[in-house]
Amino acid sequence: SGQAANLIRAASGKAEALVRLVVEAFPGFRDHAIYRGRQVFFYKRAQIFVGDVWGAFSGEGLGRFDDIDRLTMFADYRVPQILRAWEVLQYSGGLAARVDAKEELLSGSPEETEIRAATVQSV
Repeated sequence: SGQAANLIRAASGKAEALVRLVVEAFPGFRDHAIYRGRQVFFYKRAQIFVGDVWGAFSGEGLGRFDDIDRLTMFADYRVPQILRAWEVLQYSGGLAARVDAKEELLSGSPEETEIRAATVQSV
């Protein structure tokens, strides 16, 4: 049947498996970009779903995942702001000027992809 619990059970207590199942079943969860001709996957929404299940069930029952520590951080725009303020992330002069001017970085652009990837790597 089409219950979310069945999808969760199919992952057999593995967070990474549930992320894969979610992105296979729901195209809107396939968070990726093309960077220098290569496809880069972030799977932010799928990982948030798994994290939410884990949190909702306090890591027990349907929310028990033996590999929950294998999830990456959820690459959004807030964390890089903080990491930049703490000088963990440093931008080139041109990128810093664009960000400081609040210029929108297009989703999937090289700059946006680099910031997201550097954020995941930093955390």
